[in-house]
Amino acid sequence: MCGIAAYIAIDDNCQGRQVIDESLELLRHRGPDGSNVFEVPGEEKSPTVVLGHTRLAIVGNGNATQPLKWTSKNKRFYLIHNGEIYNFKNLRDHLISNQECTDDDFKTDGDSEVLLACLSLQGIDCTLQSIRGMFAFVFAESLITDDGEQVKRIVAGRDPFGIKPLCYACDNPQGKIFFTSEFQALPHNIGLGSVQDVLPSSFIEITFLMESDRQKFQICEHKYEVFQSIAPCVSRDEQLSAISSNLTDAVSARIPKGVSFAVLLSGGFDSSLLCRLVADLIYPETLFTFTIATSKGALIDSDCHDLSFARLVTQEASNIVHEEVTFSFNDGLRVLPDVVKSIESTDVAMIRAGVPLHILSKHVSARGFKVVLCGEGADESMAGYRLFEDYSAAEGDAFLHELDRRLFNIDTAELQRVDRCTSAHGLEARVPFMDVDYVKVAMGIPAEEKMAHPSLGRIQKYLLRRAFDEEHYKSKITNKQLLPDSVLYREKEQFADGVGRDWIAELQQYASNLFPGLSLEDAERELYQSYLVQLPGQNELLELIQNRQVRRKQNAHDGRTGKPGSTQPMRWYPVRYDPDLTQLALSKSDATYFLQRVLGWSRDDAIGFFPSLQSLNKVIVSMLERVPFHNLTLLTRPRRPPTMTEIKEDMMSGIGGPCAVVNSFFAVILDKLGFGPHVFLLSCEINKQRDCHVAILVQFKGLRYFVDVANAKPYRHAVHLGDLSTFTGLDGSFSWGLRYNQESGLVELHHGNETAISFHPARTVRYSSFYAMIARSRSDASFGPFLTGLRYCLYPEDASRILAVKDACIFNGNSGKLKHCASTKLDVQTFAVKPPFADIPGFKELIDEAIAVLERENPGWFDRSRRILLEKGIAE
Repeated sequence: MCGIAAYIAIDDNCQGRQVIDESLELLRHRGPDGSNVFEVPGEEKSPTVVLGHTRLAIVGNGNATQPLKWTSKNKRFYLIHNGEIYNFKNLRDHLISNQECTDDDFKTDGDSEVLLACLSLQGIDCTLQSIRGMFAFVFAESLITDDGEQVKRIVAGRDPFGIKPLCYACDNPQGKIFFTSEFQALPHNIGLGSVQDVLPSSFIEITFLMESDRQKFQICEHKYEVFQSIAPCVSRDEQLSAISSNLTDAVSARIPKGVSFAVLLSGGFDSSLLCRLVADLIYPETLFTFTIATSKGALIDSDCHDLSFARLVTQEASNIVHEEVTFSFNDGLRVLPDVVKSIESTDVAMIRAGVPLHILSKHVSARGFKVVLCGEGADESMAGYRLFEDYSAAEGDAFLHELDRRLFNIDTAELQRVDRCTSAHGLEARVPFMDVDYVKVAMGIPAEEKMAHPSLGRIQKYLLRRAFDEEHYKSKITNKQLLPDSVLYREKEQFADGVGRDWIAELQQYASNLFPGLSLEDAERELYQSYLVQLPGQNELLELIQNRQVRRKQNAHDGRTGKPGSTQPMRWYPVRYDPDLTQLALSKSDATYFLQRVLGWSRDDAIGFFPSLQSLNKVIVSMLERVPFHNLTLLTRPRRPPTMTEIKEDMMSGIGGPCAVVNSFFAVILDKLGFGPHVFLLSCEINKQRDCHVAILVQFKGLRYFVDVANAKPYRHAVHLGDLSTFTGLDGSFSWGLRYNQESGLVELHHGNETAISFHPARTVRYSSFYAMIARSRSDASFGPFLTGLRYCLYPEDASRILAVKDACIFNGNSGKLKHCASTKLDVQTFAVKPPFADIPGFKELIDEAIAVLERENPGWFDRSRRILLEKGIAE
């Protein structure tokens, strides 16, 4: 990473070197290892060209000082370059093997001179097609004459994604133009006009011509295309192999040789994957990793915090040395003006994420590192942002349009933040997810394969995650999966949210005190604006910021761009972290005991339980066979929500209970059996009444499954939310399945044509959201049949039979149609004496007590039920 500046003028008046010197002083943070200025020795009528460069020494020997010079025949070429060309050795060998130059022609062993040679010998277009890396450069071409040199053209180019910055300002009438890495290094006192970016995937060409006996320059912008040929993978295996191999190659190419480097590890999926790939590639050498969090966040004793996930990742490889950095609110506030200045933006999301990155970069640089690898770019190529979940399967074209718009404007967002915050402290940030060959693979994947609409039942970036599942890729260090499932299939969070949301709330309150009368978000934005207007050239900077925002939002016509600066709401509440359900105090040994004692598993099967779809379905069937769903405890217990102690006692004894008891407890059991932390509670609607049924969502290997073991129907296996099949049970008398309602946005569980329950497929809840339903079901007789009748059921013999009581109706057989009307209440009571109910301690007594309560509170309940059944033709 370096800083570059170039001054071109028709009539210089001897000020070129001075303004370049001043500019380089303002770019010294980008290249603290040295600087140099060179003026092209032009003849009298040649334009003045002064090139400046500040160097961060990473690649090349001590002679790799820029600006660089290359001579070929009667031409001379000059270059200043910021970035890294990762395939420069291959390019150099190719030039030599083609006899376009010799090894002796190279004066350095660095990448920048190879770039210069390619531009000089092969031309601009060919070079931009062949180089792989990140770059911003200014290239000057002159003709050697007897009187000196005549500058013929200037070319300023930028890499396909704009990883490295380059902007310029010009005054064409006066014949002046100035290029530089950052806005702050532009001279504001020589009469330049508005500031513009050299756009990604483009280069600016300046040529000189005579007009009315006066020399002028002509500026032309050219686009170049590196994605014109993308061959899609045919099969899923080819897709996964191409993803893993190209990303691994991209990471390998960005690991510097002979220079200290580190990985910025947030604990999220992208940086965690990057960390483990690097650890594998350099093993047994040591990898240094760094994580940042707020001081308050670091004190949180929870394994759902980013720090905990980062620690988990670093434990996966023995060659990782990890360090955690914390910052307080005052620390963040102190650097805020510098962050606004560095980032050249007032974008709320960029600055929020920029503050911790700025602080972390300063710490990493102080520890002696020059290069950091980070995970930016993964979301743009693989549709990792939440807004992409808004696109349904029928909106593939709109989805790809938005994906491309974000990918090819990433220089105005994530890459701008990363470059400015790291370079402010003399660090070079490398982004493997922005590798052209890797992105080509990602772009070759059809839209329907990358989509993550909730109805599809899969996590964002599903294919990228699956590519590094142990089924397809194993660590060279451990011969196991690179990352634990809890990280590999972890839900995405914004970086600023992940490091701790508390400081954002404090920042907004601070801003609100300074700017009363504004909303919190508007006050925060006004605070950033106040820092920006204090900078030199504020009007030009504001115009540049506006142009970048316009470019980023251009063609975002459907309104699904996300609200700027909004903190993403939590949608996934694992039962592992539920403050109520943690009071169950269940352990892995408790779950194993439950399998043996309640579900009747053998000791070996219980101890050897391993999470898989097959084992999940097996335990679901065992629950349906052994743990009754009923309303008995609603009738017999105090009319209040049960305590966690009562729930645990009922379930560990096999008594069972209503849906809130059985499904909530079972969700925690699944978590302890190894499906966690991706086990969640679903709030279901019945007849458009919300929060009246509890179901379970299990995310396994990135796919989401519906589970319900506490219902009057035997849903005997987990169903993927994207599976629209119809399933049958009870000898074909019962059919069921899932379907997505486009209008309501809900997944509906249907029995034939009837909708039984519905739920939002990407919105999970805490147990506390059911407080009202639980309380009402125990106190309000009008709230369903919970307090006015008798319900209990089991589904024995692999859930192929039904044993159930619904008031006076008794179900007994392998079909839901096999039912009869009880003659007396004694029939209902004695039904509970037979196996498998008889095997549940205390169940018979619970039935007797429930019937006594009904007789007292709802006299005639049994006779009314009998009369209705007989009227329907259901015999005794």
